[in-house]
Amino acid sequence: MDYKLELKPFERKDGMKYKTIQLTDIALHTAKKTPTPSVGKKVQNAFKNDKPDRIYSKLEKTAVSDDKAFTLDLLKMDSDFLKMVRDEEAKGYKILIALPNEGVPVFPGKDTVEFMKSKNGKRIIRGLAKEKARDKI
Repeated sequence: MDYKLELKPFERKDGMKYKTIQLTDIALHTAKKTPTPSVGKKVQNAFKNDKPDRIYSKLEKTAVSDDKAFTLDLLKMDSDFLKMVRDEEAKGYKILIALPNEGVPVFPGKDTVEFMKSKNGKRIIRGLAKEKARDKI
């Protein structure tokens, strides 16, 4: 059976059991974080332990401006995630991905804030401000 991730509003159906993946935020880091090798295994462990968890992914410079599309693309690329969805559906659960209506909030990570307060971070900010001023001319 082919599986596809769909972006549509949720409608509860009687007799169906659900498991929800709640996306809370995206944190941007300056430190090199190793991308999570298997989003599916990470989600499965979070369900098993009934605790929230984090995943790490590289953000390309040409990142998608629509966070919902970006999130679905990230999940579609992970074969372990799709396998986990199939396994849960075989157990009688439907997997839901909950996104805030206003979009997933994006915050700088603690390491990013510390870097921007540092001497080198301030240099970068000044350089960006000069570049922006030149572009306006």
